[in-house]
Amino acid sequence: MLPETIDLTTEVFLPEDIKQGWLPLDGQSVLHLFHFTRYPPQHMLYHDFPDLGHLLHKEEVTGFNPYTLLQFGPPLSQLSNRYSAAIKAASSPIHSFTLVPISGHPVRLPIWVFDYWREVGRAMVYRCDWKRALTWLREISRSEPMAGICEQVMAGLSCFPWNGGNCSVHDMASLLTDSWLSDFHIDYGLAKISKQHSDHYGAKISDRHVLLSVFDLNSIPKAYKGTSPSGNTADKGRRLLEVENKIICGDFDSVGGVLHLPGHWTSLIITFKPPKISYGDSLGSPMPANMAHSFQRWICHMLMRSGVKFQESDISIYSLETTIQHDTISCGLFALNAIGHHYLQQNSPLLQSDVFSLAHNRIEMASDLLQEGAVSLFLRLLFINHD
Repeated sequence: MLPETIDLTTEVFLPEDIKQGWLPLDGQSVLHLFHFTRYPPQHMLYHDFPDLGHLLHKEEVTGFNPYTLLQFGPPLSQLSNRYSAAIKAASSPIHSFTLVPISGHPVRLPIWVFDYWREVGRAMVYRCDWKRALTWLREISRSEPMAGICEQVMAGLSCFPWNGGNCSVHDMASLLTDSWLSDFHIDYGLAKISKQHSDHYGAKISDRHVLLSVFDLNSIPKAYKGTSPSGNTADKGRRLLEVENKIICGDFDSVGGVLHLPGHWTSLIITFKPPKISYGDSLGSPMPANMAHSFQRWICHMLMRSGVKFQESDISIYSLETTIQHDTISCGLFALNAIGHHYLQQNSPLLQSDVFSLAHNRIEMASDLLQEGAVSLFLRLLFINHD
């Protein structure tokens, strides 16, 4: 794998001909990474001398042939870091350096090659991510019922920037593989459920319920893990504090979200009239005792601030209807689905645990993201052209 970053002592700008002809072009689609062919070798082995001073040069490289970039890959990270430190420590500005391959002749390179390796390395990492996603899509599309939606996503990827758009490369590519969902996926799914709830029931009803982000929901057990009944305010974000104020004022009937356990996503819904906790785990496990006590303590604190006294032991924990998973990576999909099923009922049936149902669920989320990204890009271009 190529190094992601190499820290240089001064800002170095890549020559324009290198940016335009020797790197994948920013803004191009995912498929551009596979049409682009000027990738260098991956890291190579070079001699690591105790003193690199004699390999650093004040002079520019004249008549540099860009095709040299296809012959030499970057050094391993340890040697790259040593070059970086030596360049920083140099008494005069360094404009070129020499690498001595374990096998072969020394090569002298412009200092901007470090930046080139960083940028092309990033593209090569993304290319691997996209290759896994495209391979997964092709496999899934072999099932006739999946072919149509897979084609939609492939069409979307033909417009999606290879280096990320309205979501990062990792978040889009991992969604299109058998991988765990990220915080981004969970928060995006919760926002979609909230919108569907509002569209179906109207704002008057929907505004009585709030789905917290992963960060905000998981900050509650952190804030209330001790014995203090009032928790630790420093562990709460601004959004959670706003939600708490509305709970105290009686503006919310329920709070829900996806709770992160070590290596696992679970679903949680708290109602206040009467106070109770509904917990769903696609592995069929009960709510961990430490989590249960923290949320019970939080509920009691909210009720106390609203003028109602309640004992932690009086707040019961119920099972939230959730499909049992039969793999090791789909817990996030089932946790989101359990939340959606609770709030939307028949409009969001329980997710089946077969491979194609899970794949369809992933692809639907990816399709929504791609459509939103395309609309955002269109509006941005429209604004630029209008301006």
